[in-house]
Amino acid sequence: MPDPVEYAEALSLAFALEASGYPKPGNVDRIHDLPGLPYEAFIVTSIVATKYLEKGVRRGIKGWGDVVFGDLVYGIVADSMRKSGSTNTCLGSSLLIAPLSVAIGLCLRKEEENLNCFLRMIREVLSATSVEDSVEFYRAVREARPSYIKPTDETGEFVNVWDHDYKKKLRSKKQRLKDVLEFSASHDIVSHELVNGLPRSVNELRFLAERFNAHKNWNRAVVETYVHLLSREHDTVIVREHGFEVASRVRDLASVYIIKLLVAPQSEWLSLITSLDTEIRRIRVNPASVADIIASTIALYTIDSLARNKYYLNLNP
Repeated sequence: MPDPVEYAEALSLAFALEASGYPKPGNVDRIHDLPGLPYEAFIVTSIVATKYLEKGVRRGIKGWGDVVFGDLVYGIVADSMRKSGSTNTCLGSSLLIAPLSVAIGLCLRKEEENLNCFLRMIREVLSATSVEDSVEFYRAVREARPSYIKPTDETGEFVNVWDHDYKKKLRSKKQRLKDVLEFSASHDIVSHELVNGLPRSVNELRFLAERFNAHKNWNRAVVETYVHLLSREHDTVIVREHGFEVASRVRDLASVYIIKLLVAPQSEWLSLITSLDTEIRRIRVNPASVADIIASTIALYTIDSLARNKYYLNLNP
């Protein structure tokens, strides 16, 4: 059987590789920090996450008990914050990548080591989640304390994550993580991405591979993929923190620049992307949801490469 550690490493790389793309307009990259969130914290996250994602792969191989992946999300978030001394680096990206680790394990058990199986099993993994997954995910949110999730948010019949008795209420209402995320999907593209089987990540995977094949520059491919997704989506972190009009402004800027970036010679490319970065940073927004989906896109790239080629990346094609 393929080594679960290798798949855990391939997934963990995504946290570092996403953050390392530069310049990444409005976001943390290797030359830009955000308040309380330095670039190096993402490197710590990438290392810390490996043991939790290995646990996920092995859980998929062997089967699970009361928790499917909620504890993995909590473990990555809490452990990376503690060991880096930073604020949250990975709540959204962990929510996308942790269930993928369990899906990989299911496929390895079935001796179907390929990306199609990994993606197919995502829905099975999510469907198997329990109330205890919800409890663990709520713990992760409370640990991360993202500014865009507020005590005043309307949650309908679902338990508010900031409720003091959230564990008791989740258990009494029997609200599984699948149910919670389906509710959240109406206003959060990361939740929507997971409950629908990673459609944006799959689409951007094709784009990432095409761009890397076109110019053989990994950093440029990652940044172009980020801008491409930013040009297609209203980032819901921006929407929730600054409003729909600001999110539309960012999307429109990305739509103008992506056309130029795709045809720019390498000598002009850095100047172009730096200009977009300056414009978005001037608006003082962080397209964090898009960054999370780029992390899951990179994770799909590395596990597909491992399944087919037995390496994570080929940086000198």
